[in-house]
Formats: sequence, structure tokens, C-alpha cells
Amino acid sequence: MDQFMQAVINGIMLGGYYGAMVLGFSIIWGVMGVINLAHGEFIMVGAYLTWYLSKTFGWEPFATLIVVMPVMFVIGYILQRTLINRVIERPYLISLLVTFGLSIIISNGMKLIFTATPRTVDTAFSGFWPIGNVTVPITRTMVFIAALIMMGSLYLFLHRTRMGKSIRAAAQNREAARIVGIEIGAVYAITFAICIALTGAAGTLLSPIQPIYPFMGPALTLKAFAITAMAGLGSISGALFGGIILGLIEVFIATYVPGIGTNLGIVSSYVILVLVLITRPQGLFGGLKPATEGH
Repeated sequence: MDQFMQAVINGIMLGGYYGAMVLGFSIIWGVMGVINLAHGEFIMVGAYLTWYLSKTFGWEPFATLIVVMPVMFVIGYILQRTLINRVIERPYLISLLVTFGLSIIISNGMKLIFTATPRTVDTAFSGFWPIGNVTVPITRTMVFIAALIMMGSLYLFLHRTRMGKSIRAAAQNREAARIVGIEIGAVYAITFAICIALTGAAGTLLSPIQPIYPFMGPALTLKAFAITAMAGLGSISGALFGGIILGLIEVFIATYVPGIGTNLGIVSSYVILVLVLITRPQGLFGGLKPATEGH
């Protein structure tokens, strides 16, 4: 029973992070109809920014969010205006090729700058809290709390602000949103910038719990695909529950199946992705409907 409870705790903590990790990917797809294959690379960039600030200035990794998110917001805004905006109303294959090329450029560029040597980030929130015969990792608890704050803040933004309501309207019907006076170009630019900021923040949360290296992106993008398939496009609560499902599956397999190897997360993600697409392609929790004009 202790082993089971420990697996549940670890799985929920990991799943909370996964829920925050997938937000940017899911909303970009749901609102703009663009599948961002560079999602994992943007997570990696956020993680490297955290590592640099922590190593150079001695910042606590969680405190670097005040720099990482604005920097990633600006990067996202510029990319949307100069590159992504040109493929929004084109066939899906065009956006896939563009973002795939972007992922290659980012990963190889980071390798040139930082080399392929894995980097690690230390945090003051280390150690464990003992609860009976199980332990709660402090670092992962802080990551879990930060992930919940991110998701809650995004929910309030989308449902309580004028821009958030404009984003939801553009996701539901692009032409109708134009008719009522919503500037779609501006909405898309802000949407992409916010999502890249959230994705960079996910990199910050990842940095204290996993080594950082330039080619870590594809596995993270795959997990984002699997969680989005479960959650439905743009579903924040679905992202949380979908992330927890994947986290629990990974941890339980690692706990009860000996010799599973290091590709556990990738294998689990593939299996979940295939099963959900076959049985419930609209996702388990519903969510936004992607913009389809031009596709």
C-alpha cells in the first residue's frame, strides 16, 4: 500500500506539470488552427533561460519566471507577426512544415550556443516531506503549485477579460468574430505570444527536475500531442486531468513493471495518443473548436 500511495503522489505531481506544459500547444491549435511542432523546443528555450539566470546571477529558478515569461512573450509576438501569421489560413501541412523547420533551427542553434552537454539547475526547494511511510518531494510540489497557478490565471484571463473573450470568440468562429469588430490579427498575435510565454514558463518549471539539453524537445511535443488528444483543444481542466492521467500511467508502469527502460514516457504517450484517436477523437473533455477556414 505504501508503494501504491507513493506512486499516486509522484504521478499526480508529474501530471500537474504536464498539464501546464500542454497549455500553449493546445490553445495555439484550438484558437489558430496551427499545430506547433516546435512546442518542445520553446520549453527547452525557457529552461535554458532559467539555467542561465540561475548560473550567472544566482537566481532561484522559480523567481526567473519574472524574466522568462516576458522574454518568451516578445519572442512569440515577433514570430507570430513575421512567420506564423503567413501560414494561419493555409493548409495544415504548411504550418506543420514551418513549425517543424523552426524546431530544427531552435534545437541546433541552442546546441551551437550551449553545446550538447546536459545542464542542471539547483533550487532551494529540495528534499522531501515525510508523511507516514511515504514522502512528498518538495521541488515537485512547488512545480505542481506553480502549474496550478498558471492554469488558474489562464482560465481567469480567458473568461474574465475582454481580450480573453475575444480569443475564445476567434476560436469558435473566425468570420463571426471579424463581423462584430474583433481584430483577428491582433488577437492571434497576443494569443501566440501568451502561449509561448506559458510554454517558456513550463521550461522554467521543468529545469529543477530534469537535465536540460538541446534535443529534449521532440519527446515533450509528443507528450503534448497525447495530452491534447485526451483533453480536447483549449480545455484547461482537461489539460490538468489529461496530464495527471499520463503522469500516473508513467509512474505506475515504472513502479510495477521492472526493466521498462528510459523510453517509458514516449511509449506511454504513443499508446495513449493512438487509443484516444481511435475511441474518442474529439478528446475526453471537449474544449475549443479549432479555426478551420482555409484548411
